[in-house]
Amino acid sequence: MLEHLDISGCPVLECIAQDFHETVDLESIRISNAENIKSLPRGLDKLSHPQEIEVDGCPSLVSFEESGLPITNLRVLKILNCENFGALLKCTNNFTSLRELQVWECSAELRFPEEGFPTNLTSLKISNAPRIYTSLVEWGFNRLTSLQTLKIGGEGCSHVVSFPEEGIGMMLPPSLTSIRIQKFKNLEYMYSKGFQQLTSLQQLAINDCPKLTSLPEKDMLLWLERLYIYHCPLLEEGCSRCKGREWSKIAHTPYVRIQGERVIPRELD
Repeated sequence: MLEHLDISGCPVLECIAQDFHETVDLESIRISNAENIKSLPRGLDKLSHPQEIEVDGCPSLVSFEESGLPITNLRVLKILNCENFGALLKCTNNFTSLRELQVWECSAELRFPEEGFPTNLTSLKISNAPRIYTSLVEWGFNRLTSLQTLKIGGEGCSHVVSFPEEGIGMMLPPSLTSIRIQKFKNLEYMYSKGFQQLTSLQQLAINDCPKLTSLPEKDMLLWLERLYIYHCPLLEEGCSRCKGREWSKIAHTPYVRIQGERVIPRELD
């Protein structure tokens, strides 16, 4: 009885099968580095057991329109490094069991599903998806009331100067415990009010934001346990021990690492 399908490093493979039969008891499907696969087998949406689907490094895959996706039990969906993948299913909001969604380094034209995302997601990671990011902001991140982990790459979001976005009063869900933002090339500051309700936030990581100068106000970071800052030269300067303008905001944090160096607790020479 086949429960796990794992295909990796098959650059010539074009087709796995024409159809999945409803009797198949697959629980997970992982396909990686299969450059010529254009679609998954039809009937995928009829399977009742799959809990995880991961597709990584399949540049010929453009959508799941042919195969569909199983709605009933799917908990994890990852689409990674599929540069021509440009369409999430319109009914994504109906995936009531989905907890983890990751769309990373796919087509920049990838659009946000009109009906929105499942509001019970606990983990959301998106990169190189400016249209999804913009639509998510307008739709409302705070609708994701169970979200614990948020990771966003800001490629293509040159209009974003604050996070969360102050101009529209963008709020984040209070359930968040971990936030990582990276590659927002014009990001200048963290909007303090957007962090106001994040009393469960334990970890904050900021990478590759060259214009970022400030963190949220100290009162918004009182619960933070771990802070990571990489390749943010202006912010790194502001967080210099004792003398930086941002130091007072992070001095209470139990663990701080800046540009790979552990600042708190201080590394001994």
